Amino acid sequence: MKRFIAKHSPLFILAALCVAMAFYSESFRTTENFQSVAYRTAVIGIIATGQLAVILTAGIDLSVGSVAALAGVVGCIAMKEYNIPVPLGILLGMLTGLACGLINGALCTKGRIPPFIVTLGMMMVARGLALLLTGGEPIFGLPAGFAWLGGTETWWTPVLITVALAVTFAITLNFTRFGRSLYAIGGNRQAARLSGIPVDRVRVGAFALCGALAGTAGMVLASRTSIASPNAAEMSELDAIAACVIGGASLMGGEGGAIASLAGALIMMVLRNFCNLENIEVYWQQVIVGSLIVALVFYDNHRKRKAGLLNDD
Repeated sequence: MKRFIAKHSPLFILAALCVAMAFYSESFRTTENFQSVAYRTAVIGIIATGQLAVILTAGIDLSVGSVAALAGVVGCIAMKEYNIPVPLGILLGMLTGLACGLINGALCTKGRIPPFIVTLGMMMVARGLALLLTGGEPIFGLPAGFAWLGGTETWWTPVLITVALAVTFAITLNFTRFGRSLYAIGGNRQAARLSGIPVDRVRVGAFALCGALAGTAGMVLASRTSIASPNAAEMSELDAIAACVIGGASLMGGEGGAIASLAGALIMMVLRNFCNLENIEVYWQQVIVGSLIVALVFYDNHRKRKAGLLNDD
């Protein structure tokens, strides 16, 4: 039972936070507020799912926020300026993210460049391209049929997309060769290579998946606001990494889960939502949320050590 609780501690922490905050605040426990939290978690949840794939291989992707902005700009320019149908515009945005992910993966594996450096460079390149394509100005006047993706018409559409992606990736991690290979590479890359796992190919696949999901998140964000901004999704890469870590993923690789990462994203959003409801100043919100993130990760690691799931060696 201790091992089970330790393994799924992000879900228990999320439930405990919701119960405590619902008891303290009447505004928090309304149906509309829960819908708002779920709705606002969608973009970070999608990005965190892709980020987890890279983190499992002991890598990191700092470019996801910029890639999301570039994907949103490319897809929306195609729909507005070239009258491409909405589904194709969304697909083009996703393919833009996929291309950025493939470039990251190729440079990390074939170029033997650390992921931190590669994705830091891609972060600047993608953001710069988004600014160049738009002239630094947001894109307005998007097709009316594009609004459904971001939940403008029905709030649950991006929520369902996020949950579906997280569940699909969770199944992939537990029941497919690709998923088990991600864990194996993060646990011991050399041992995985000697076991016959195509390490470079799997790592490229992880970056490609991360980029594609970042592109998806960029299109969802552009649809939500009906504006494609080159400055969209700023700092979302840090939120995504924090969500994965809160969800129990190890930055050393080989540990983490898709549902737990989504729970980590929800924990952050619940904390921010509570701060807004209690009219806590934005500056104090950063202090509170940051401190609680560190405390929750410390508590999660402590529980894992006691359950024998975490080895400091």
